[in-house]
Amino acid sequence: MTLDMLRKGQTIKRLFLYLLILGIALTQQACWDQREVEKLGIVLATGVEQASGGRVRIIVQNINPSAMGKSAQGGGPTGTADKPYRNRVAEGDTIFQANRKISLETSRQLFYAHNQIIIISEELARSRGILEVMDFFERNPQIRRTTWIVIGKGDLAALLDEPGRLETTPAQRIFSIINERDLSSQYGIRTLGNFLEMLGSESLHPFTAVIERTANPAKPEKHKNKMSEGHISEPHDILKINGTAVFRRDKMVGWLNPKESRGLLWIRGEVKGGSLEVTSPEEKGKTVTLEILRSKTRLQPRINDGQILMTVEIKEESNLVETAAKIDLTKPEIIKKLEKLQAGAIREEVESALNKVQQEYGADVFGFGEEIHRQYPRQWKEMKKNWSDLFPAVQVEVLVETKIRRTGLITKPVEPKQQ
Repeated sequence: MTLDMLRKGQTIKRLFLYLLILGIALTQQACWDQREVEKLGIVLATGVEQASGGRVRIIVQNINPSAMGKSAQGGGPTGTADKPYRNRVAEGDTIFQANRKISLETSRQLFYAHNQIIIISEELARSRGILEVMDFFERNPQIRRTTWIVIGKGDLAALLDEPGRLETTPAQRIFSIINERDLSSQYGIRTLGNFLEMLGSESLHPFTAVIERTANPAKPEKHKNKMSEGHISEPHDILKINGTAVFRRDKMVGWLNPKESRGLLWIRGEVKGGSLEVTSPEEKGKTVTLEILRSKTRLQPRINDGQILMTVEIKEESNLVETAAKIDLTKPEIIKKLEKLQAGAIREEVESALNKVQQEYGADVFGFGEEIHRQYPRQWKEMKKNWSDLFPAVQVEVLVETKIRRTGLITKPVEPKQQ
């Protein structure tokens, strides 16, 4: 083969490669559905509540880009024009219809990909149920399954317009509160994906957190501090996540207070932190505070002559962080007494949740049915048909083992010297 023939062959190969690349480029689809971000109404939170005549009302909170920079510079919002967010409300026979009605008053198409919170009113969750709400959000391709679901007490419009100082929008403030949930472990909250899985379960009933507006204890009756003059005062109300809503199938049947909520989380093995107060073993009326470090739960079901028994084994570790009593922490027997008292406090929280859920609500939010299904699959085939009736009769034994790891930098509290 001559040199000219070799060069000619390489040229043909290059030409063929160029034509192939050109052909591929011409057949690729463009971004036919792209939308400029400046033309979108970015939604951070969505509220759904009952309206008159069997209709539904939605409230969407979207960012006001023109005011975001001004708000970040300080001084806070001074009016609607400077407000870093806008709440828009519409009613309809369906959520989709109400959503489309908002287009009549805004020049920007609502964009839900950054929606962080879905708030469902307690009234709607109790009376109408949440199937329609779940169906709408599950079908929407913009909604992420990591979006938080909460139940709102009271007027949602007022809840989503509660002024704040640290976060730019109420939606961001709620999101930030949820991110700190492990500091207390006093409410159970679920994402959209988690909630849908529980809703579709044969045994497990859904639950999620409750949010409400409460009086702000930091609001003084009269401002006497000269430093506060000329500044925006503390708001009258604050947003607070206060307990857990319990569902039976698609309807809310009640709620658990913070103590009962942590009892629920103990059983589910979801307590990541928080504090426990126990009475001093040496001085009555004095308390010792312990910080929860970690916990682990094991559910062990047994079936004996048709009776379902469930053993809840909890192992927990903590640090001693504060004491109002004069106790000598160098003594091992004192530590053992505190560990025993701590185990009793955990057991009390668990039993409070068991009593409320089993006797009043009859909704298996603990996952007992799922554990029976795993360990007794053949018996579960018969049980699942009547699990709602069987669940309240399940006998539960609670076993708690605790360990105090550290007691801080001192072993004895400071005492004033007698003179």
